[in-house]
Amino acid sequence: MTQRQTCGGLPDQRANIALSLLAAALLVAAVPQFTTTTGRTLMAAEQASDPSSPEAAGRTILVRTLDGEGKPMPGVNVHVGIWTKESFEHNRDYLSDAQGQATVKLPQTLYILRLWASADGYVSLFAHWERDWLDNGKRTPKEFTFKMLKGTLIGGVIKNEDGKPIEGAKVEARLNHLGEPENEGFPSIWLATGEDARITDKQGKWTLNNVPAGEEYQVTLKLTHPDYISDFEWGLLQRIQAVTTKMLREQKATLTMVRGIRVTGTIADPDGKPLEGAVVVWGDDPYHQNRSDEVRTDAEGVYRLPPLPPAELNVTVIAKGWAPKMRKVRISAETPPVDFQLAPGHALRLKFVDDEDGKPIPGVGVGISGWRGIKSLYNHKHSNVLDTQIPVKAGDDGVYEWTWAPADAVLYSFGKEGYQFREGEAYQAKDEVQEVTLLKRGE
Repeated sequence: MTQRQTCGGLPDQRANIALSLLAAALLVAAVPQFTTTTGRTLMAAEQASDPSSPEAAGRTILVRTLDGEGKPMPGVNVHVGIWTKESFEHNRDYLSDAQGQATVKLPQTLYILRLWASADGYVSLFAHWERDWLDNGKRTPKEFTFKMLKGTLIGGVIKNEDGKPIEGAKVEARLNHLGEPENEGFPSIWLATGEDARITDKQGKWTLNNVPAGEEYQVTLKLTHPDYISDFEWGLLQRIQAVTTKMLREQKATLTMVRGIRVTGTIADPDGKPLEGAVVVWGDDPYHQNRSDEVRTDAEGVYRLPPLPPAELNVTVIAKGWAPKMRKVRISAETPPVDFQLAPGHALRLKFVDDEDGKPIPGVGVGISGWRGIKSLYNHKHSNVLDTQIPVKAGDDGVYEWTWAPADAVLYSFGKEGYQFREGEAYQAKDEVQEVTLLKRGE
């Protein structure tokens, strides 16, 4: 049975707020969103990067952490992100010791190095050395010092359309883009995200104590809750309700979240047997969204979408062994259960060969870049999207095989070190192996 929650019977003022939120959410749902530079795009950059001249780095970098008086500050968390082609731990956390020092291990070669320093009640700081900078002959330093700054307090209250406090709302916070300051350890734009997000208490209250002082630092929020329509992008509810950074600093900001419509359904095979673990995507491009646009079916083959505003959107189902299926669904209070019965998939086999000698090219990366005009069908391997289990690479024989592809054409991208990248190539499942010729880079 479809689970529904509506906003009927609201007083005029609360109804206006609810309708404004739903209208804005509907508008956003129709517009592709782009992720921030440290989200999914960083992983994409890491996977796609092919540095021609990685830096010959040292084995360590000594990170010092000082307080506002210039004294060593122990207990500072130093998070390290490293891009390297070596087998190396790419992300690691260190804790500064009693001397305010942390010795960070580095690989022999790297092409991106990023450092974050954070402590409770202090502004999180960021420093980075990017590929372009290192490719110009510059090197990472042997030592780097973070001068920690005391944070200031912001906060507010989250309520529902009836004016009652919402407990358990997740409040994430970030700073607006700060430009490109000198790399001396500047405030990180990420104030509280993921596991560091704030959760509202029984009174709907939340606070955050690591915000840098100064009017030049503006704060943007993202609110989520399993029972209410959540932010579809950073700052959406905040903008609609005209909540400013000044109000957040005064801890007088009240934000309203409204109940939405819950859509559910069952995914089954041709015989009606429920399919557990199928990925159900709502929207057109989950990889480039700032929200989670996918859910999995349970043991009974049932999926449940989060609360949504009235809208018309595409729902795509991806289940290993069965052809993907897409349907446009109109979401309203009267929407019945949206069930899908999948059909057997089709075999797509692509053989990659060198343009010069015609020999097979092993290990070519294969990405899905579009299907039926949108990007809801994907095979990205990333923590921010659910794994669809669609193959991502050709085998040692140079053959890429996906045995449960849809019958119609899908757009693909192909990448392999030393060869020209190809994108937006349409191929359709066929009985025979289809040959794809790759040109060496520079031709």
